[in-house]
Amino acid sequence: MKALTQNDSALLCGRADAVREIVDNCRAERLTVVTGEPGMGVTSLLQAGAAPALRRRGFIVAVFSDWQGRFFATALKEAVAEAVRQAADEHFLAQGEPLDELLQRIRAATGKSAIVLLDQFEDYIRCHSNTVISDNFDAELAHAIATRKGMFVIGLQEYAIPAFERLGQHIPNLRGFQIQLPPLRVEDAREAVVSEGRAIDLQVEPAALDALTSAPVTLVPAAVPGKPASEEKGVHPFFLKVATGVLLDAETRLKSPVMRATTIEARGGVDRVVLESLDGAIAELGSTQVDLLFRWCTILISPEKHRLSVTEKGLNDYAGKWSRFAPRLLELLTGSGVLRSIETPEAIRYEISRDCFAPILRDWWERREAALVARRRAVFRVTSISVAVSSIVLMYVVWIIFGSK
Repeated sequence: MKALTQNDSALLCGRADAVREIVDNCRAERLTVVTGEPGMGVTSLLQAGAAPALRRRGFIVAVFSDWQGRFFATALKEAVAEAVRQAADEHFLAQGEPLDELLQRIRAATGKSAIVLLDQFEDYIRCHSNTVISDNFDAELAHAIATRKGMFVIGLQEYAIPAFERLGQHIPNLRGFQIQLPPLRVEDAREAVVSEGRAIDLQVEPAALDALTSAPVTLVPAAVPGKPASEEKGVHPFFLKVATGVLLDAETRLKSPVMRATTIEARGGVDRVVLESLDGAIAELGSTQVDLLFRWCTILISPEKHRLSVTEKGLNDYAGKWSRFAPRLLELLTGSGVLRSIETPEAIRYEISRDCFAPILRDWWERREAALVARRRAVFRVTSISVAVSSIVLMYVVWIIFGSK
């Protein structure tokens, strides 16, 4: 369920036009902003599509996404220097200079232009705002973009665009060259599934392809220009990848050479495959830890199934009698990738690691809640019957004792 990397470029189906536009913009020394709803594959596009394509054209390409902590700007420059060492000059080092000067020195030393792909930029926007650090980096990044000593591609999710606009005071025409990733076309989604299977020598039944690309959980409005969203449907890349990964793994365990529709049916359909995809990780927790996770879900997920961020103190306070289990559970959930920590200006907070995990975890919560309600009702019925039987027996005994006199 991770994003594609540069080694997975063959699996990046349906994004050739976006990759071509990024390359053309970089060759024209333009800033490119790539946006998408959660799960549309911005990270996959940058790492598996744009980065290899730009390297093939002779650019030095650095990809950076670790925005947390006070020293992210230093880490970014080191990532750029490492890209230079790998591509052109094994002795090249960053020297603590501003970003535009670093990029100018790269061009002078190697004769090549550097392109910096700033991925998951929404984390920078969230982690660094209204501080001296963010003000300085906003200005430094803007100056590097304006001087065109190197090129930049910024990837972020749609919800972060209003906050991202703060850079507009430094960068004119901030979103003048914006690429918005739509859902996959059905034919591209089918090719993506076939490519995933081919990578591990598995074929895919046509009926299985039909199921994967027509399930309610994977279908979303395609937003095709000129057509109402209700009339056009595309396929959600993240949920498609989740379902495909689970099913390919299941077939591999069964030593089957084909992904079959019967396997999908046996698991309750594609929707259930996706919505139960975290059940395995949760099943590895202890019973008390599961109870605590169930409790936390009510403050980590909104009723609309969006993720919320909560401080460690907030989680500890909400844990109640289970508070002593909270640190270990946080360690397990962050280690398994269910949760992540994020360092905001106010405090370190915890949230579900991906927006697309929120509806999956909410579904688990709802199923567990339904099971608990059913269990309480069953206990109540048994208790009520026992009380009724006991009352009848008691009345009969009283009648025997007193009625016979």
